[in-house]
Amino acid sequence: METPEATYYHEQSQNGSANPATDGSTNVMAVGVTNRRQEDGNDDEELYLFHERAQSSSSLTPEQAFIHMVKAMLGTGLLSLPLAFKHSGLMLGLVLVVVICVVCLYCMRQVVFAAHFVCSRNGRDLIDYANVMRGAVEMGPDWIRNRGYFFKQLVNVNMFIAQLGFCCVYFVFMADNLEDFFRANLDIKLPVSVWMLILLIPMLAICSIRRLNVLAPFAMAANVVYLVAVAIVLYFFFTNLRPINSVSWMGKFTELPLFFGTVMFAFEGVAVIMPIENRMSQPAAFIRWNGVLNSSCMVVLAIFTMAGFYGYLALGETVKDTATLNLPMTPFYQTIKIMFVLCIMISYPLQFYVPMERVEKWVTRKIPAHKQTRYIYAARFGGVICTCILAEAIPHLALFISLIGAFSGASMALVFPPIIELLVLYAKGELTATMWLKNGLLLFFAIIGFTTGTYSALSEISQALFKTD
Repeated sequence: METPEATYYHEQSQNGSANPATDGSTNVMAVGVTNRRQEDGNDDEELYLFHERAQSSSSLTPEQAFIHMVKAMLGTGLLSLPLAFKHSGLMLGLVLVVVICVVCLYCMRQVVFAAHFVCSRNGRDLIDYANVMRGAVEMGPDWIRNRGYFFKQLVNVNMFIAQLGFCCVYFVFMADNLEDFFRANLDIKLPVSVWMLILLIPMLAICSIRRLNVLAPFAMAANVVYLVAVAIVLYFFFTNLRPINSVSWMGKFTELPLFFGTVMFAFEGVAVIMPIENRMSQPAAFIRWNGVLNSSCMVVLAIFTMAGFYGYLALGETVKDTATLNLPMTPFYQTIKIMFVLCIMISYPLQFYVPMERVEKWVTRKIPAHKQTRYIYAARFGGVICTCILAEAIPHLALFISLIGAFSGASMALVFPPIIELLVLYAKGELTATMWLKNGLLLFFAIIGFTTGTYSALSEISQALFKTD
C-alpha cells in the first residue's frame, strides 16, 4: 500500500525541490496569503492561518485526502487488535481504544495548527513534522532556541526507527503467514526463520527499485486486494461470534501496556498527516470539525473498534498474534493469508522508501558522484538485510508490534505534539495555567504509556527469547 509520506518525498525529489525534512531553508510563498481571520465562526481555531495553496498536478481534493488518510492508517496492526483486546478485556478495551484514538486525534490537530503558525512566521507554505518541531523550538524560550536542529533530528530519528520497525514487522508477518499456510495445506514444515530468509531474496529485488512510480500500479492493486481481504476477515468475525460472557471483560492490569503498544502501532497517523495536508490546495478543509482529519480518524476508529471487539469475541482466548492465523483451514480462508503476504510485499518498499530517501540525500551530499550509485545500493541492500536480521532476532509478531507502537508510535503521536503546542503558545504569549495543565496531562499520559509499554514489550521479548523448555 502506497504511503502518502513516501509519495510526498518522492515528488519533492522529482521536482528538484529541497526536502523539508532535511533542508530548513525552503521558502515557498503561498497564493492568497492573508492575515485576516475567516468569517466562519472558527476564530478560536485560527483557520485564518490556513490560506489556499496553488493548484498543482499533485494537489489533493478533500475526498482524495480522506481516502489517503484511511488507507494509510489501515495496516497490519489492524489484524492484531483482537489480541490487544485479549490483553485489556472486552469492555475495558472498547473504552480504552476510544480514549487512545481521541487523544491521538487531538495531538494530530496540535501538530497541524502548529505547522501553519510556524509557516506564517517563517514565510513558508510547506513543512514537515520534523521542521514543525524545529520551528517551534526556535520560537521558544531563550534557553532552548538554539537547539532546534537537535530536536528536528530527534523527530527524524524516531521516524526512521518507526519506518524500519514497520519493515521488521512486515518480515515477521509474512513469514508467520507463509509458515502457517504451507504447513497446513501442503505439509511443508519449515521454521519461520527459514521463511524469512526465503523472503529476503524477493525483498532485495523489489527494494532495488528506486522510483516509486514503477511500483504505483502494484500499490493500487495491493490497496484493493487488502481492502477485500480485510472485509473477508471482518465477515468471518461477524459470522462466528461467541456469547459475550465467554470472554474476559476486564484484562490483567499488567497486560495493559501491551494493549497500549498494539493500539499505538495500529493508529499511527502522525507520520502521514503533514505529507497529506501539504498536498491539499484547501488546507482548511483538512482541519475543520467536519474536515478530513476528524472524519478519517472517526472512520478508522470505527473499523478498529469492530476489528478488536468482534475479533476477540469471535476468536476468544485462542486468538493468535495476527487474526489471519486463526482463520479456518478451508481453501477460501487460507487464500486470504497469501493475499495479505502479497500486499505486504508491495507495502514494504513503500515504507522503506522514506528512510532510504534520507540516506540517499546524505550520500549525494557527502560521496563523490562516481561512487554514489554503489553506496546507495549498498545502503538499500544493507537496510533490507538489517530488518531481516532484527526480525530473525525477535520473531514474535505481537511483541514486536507492541514495542514499535509503544516506543516510536507513542513518541511521535503523543509525546512531541504537546511539547510543540507549549512552545507555540509561548511564542504567541498565550501560555496560561490552563494550557500548562492540559498539555501536562497529555504528556503524563504519553510518558506513562511510552515507558510502561516499551518496558513491558522488551520484558516479554526477553522472556520469550531466553525461556527454557
